[in-house]
Amino acid sequence: MSEKHIIKDFKHQVGVHCESSSMRDMFEFYRFPMSEAMAFGLDGTLGFGFFDGSANFTGTEGATLPLFIGGKQDTINPNSLACRLLGITLRKQSFTSADKAWEESTKLLLQDIPLMLQVDLYYLDYMDFEESIHFGGHFITLVGYDESKGIAYIGDTEYEDFQEVSLENLKKARSSEHGPSFLHPKNAQYSMNRRSDGKYPPLAAGVKLAIQKAVNHMLRPSLSNNGLQGLTNFAESILTWDQSFNKIVKSPYDQKEYSLARLNFELIPGYIEEWGTGGASFRNLYKSFLEEISTTSICKEGPKAWTNEEIGIIDECIPMITQSATQWTEFANILKDTAETYKNECLEHVNLEELSDLILSIRNVEEELFRNLLKIKI
Repeated sequence: MSEKHIIKDFKHQVGVHCESSSMRDMFEFYRFPMSEAMAFGLDGTLGFGFFDGSANFTGTEGATLPLFIGGKQDTINPNSLACRLLGITLRKQSFTSADKAWEESTKLLLQDIPLMLQVDLYYLDYMDFEESIHFGGHFITLVGYDESKGIAYIGDTEYEDFQEVSLENLKKARSSEHGPSFLHPKNAQYSMNRRSDGKYPPLAAGVKLAIQKAVNHMLRPSLSNNGLQGLTNFAESILTWDQSFNKIVKSPYDQKEYSLARLNFELIPGYIEEWGTGGASFRNLYKSFLEEISTTSICKEGPKAWTNEEIGIIDECIPMITQSATQWTEFANILKDTAETYKNECLEHVNLEELSDLILSIRNVEEELFRNLLKIKI
């Protein structure tokens, strides 16, 4: 094996969401340059999910999170819609051994095939956390290595240029078993390959497919805790927080004792604003996607070009997604500010009815938004 190899033509751009920024970088390498918002929108993963395990949460080591809300459904996988729309095959490999995973990674790198890796960001050398935080659902791109220095070169969302991470720590990051099992990286790696015949559908038609996938997530979810019904359930659950959050638990991060209210008030803004969503529970990214459809030629030219009426529907939707995004950020900031100010007593200093009404307002505007997008026919 060569001691050092770096894929020369791979470019990394700073992004806001680890998955969509990694995909964007990979797409450019395979000669489909685009914005991160377009990569996100084409994958059709926008949605909503709500899972509340607060009643049984104790905070013991390995405990799942007490409450989780997510603004997207699905993660990077071989059925990626964006890849299929671009005529790209996405291959996933997982390994039981970190050493075997690295051996297979180097084989592909030597063929100038970049990789996307799922990792626990706790082990990445360049990350600077005030507290120890394990999160195994982070995605990076792997573009090279130097065995003599014991380092790998990776692209990571918000960092300019390529970062160096020790091979030892990269192996730990890829094989970590900290946190909920559904976030364990399992030495997963993803590689892309363009279809041999070079065929893919007209992009204007592909954008419609992607929009309808997101519409289905919100209007026709397969689970009742997803989509609009999930938003309704979340709003209703807020009214019970005075009972369900009124206990002391251990934090899964530092094992110190906190009120469950404080723990959730700190976690929820992270889910919405801070942890790789681009802000507003991915609504800011989707807003940029719709704005790009409206203001560029991406859907206005070529085969299957959109009509003026269809572009007009998008124009009508932009104020709706803007309102939703603004309200998501408002909701997150209320919880964050209250937790910072009142700490373990935060539950006593919020109006649960107002918080519930804010989520119901988001639900209603998103129903209008996605019913409008439903008019974009494939």
